[in-house]
Order: sequence, then C-alpha cells, then structure tokens
Amino acid sequence: MELHEAIKGRRSVRKFKPDPVPKVVLDRILEMAIWAPSGMNRQNWYFLVITGKQREALVRLASKSYDYVEPILKEVFAEKPPVVEATKKFFAKLGGAPVLVFAYYEPCKEISETSVQTVAAAIQNLLLAAHAEGLGACWMTGPLHVADQINEFLNIHDKTLVAVIPMGYPDQSPPAPKRKPNRIVFEGF
Repeated sequence: MELHEAIKGRRSVRKFKPDPVPKVVLDRILEMAIWAPSGMNRQNWYFLVITGKQREALVRLASKSYDYVEPILKEVFAEKPPVVEATKKFFAKLGGAPVLVFAYYEPCKEISETSVQTVAAAIQNLLLAAHAEGLGACWMTGPLHVADQINEFLNIHDKTLVAVIPMGYPDQSPPAPKRKPNRIVFEGF
C-alpha cells in the first residue's frame, strides 16, 4: 500500500467483526508503532494489547467514560442526534473489537506534552499499520476519564494512559469526512 493511499484511506472504524486477530499480525502492527519519532528519542511509550477474558471487563470499564463525554457530544452534535446515539452504542461495547490496545507513556524529565506527542506519533503509525494489514481501529481518548479505574484493573501505577484503541477486522466502511478549510497558512512564498 502506497503511503499517501494509506493516509487518505484510513478511517476510524467503530464496528468490528468478532474474528480474532492473529498475534503475528498484531506483532507487525506494534513493531511499526514503535518506529515512530519520540521526544529526545526516549521511546517512552508502552502498549498493552488485550484480548480474551480481560477484554470484557475492560470494555465495561471504558464504557463508563461515555457519561463524561455525552454532554460535550450533545453540544457539538446538537443538530445531529444520530451521531450522539451512534457514539453511545459504540462506547457500550467498543464496537465489538476483539483487540484493545492501551497506549501509555512512562514518565520522564521532559514536560508531559512531549510524552503525549511521542505516544501520539506511535499511535498514528499503529493506525496506519493496522489499515495496511486490513484491520480497522479507532483512537479513543474518552476512556481517559476513567483512567484510574482502568489502571487499577491492569495493575499499572507508574504510567499515564494516553488512549485506548479498539482494533479488529472492520464490519463497516465509514466515508471520508470532509476536511475543514483554511487550516494551513503559507507565508513568505
């Protein structure tokens, strides 16, 4: 898959087939994730990939975060109530994704924004690699509202959760959202 095609073809998938994803495929995707650039080359990302029995409990925990994002959704999509309802359904089961990836950073001496950007770059690589492998994924920050509960369940006490990424074989083909105009300015040309 050509890079520009991958970037423009990748979508946030919110409905997945129940088919398991082979570990060898997940290994390739995560390998590409950690080839991202990182602040001061710290590579202080940390990924926890969950399937099986733990997944169900984590879906229940992560779904609790919908209560925190619902008021914002209702404001942003006041004219589009079906978007709010679809998001509520997605949060309830995380789209049925058979794989959940929890993306963290380990603390370092640099400001936290550097670590967040480091993990964000790795997540973008992960999303593109998943797309290249025929998988869908969705970058979620809503579950950060319940990060303490997630971390307690996972017994993680020394890292900061940046995102949860449900992943699996897509059971939908979302259309490309329009790009907002006037977001790029060139000066001095």
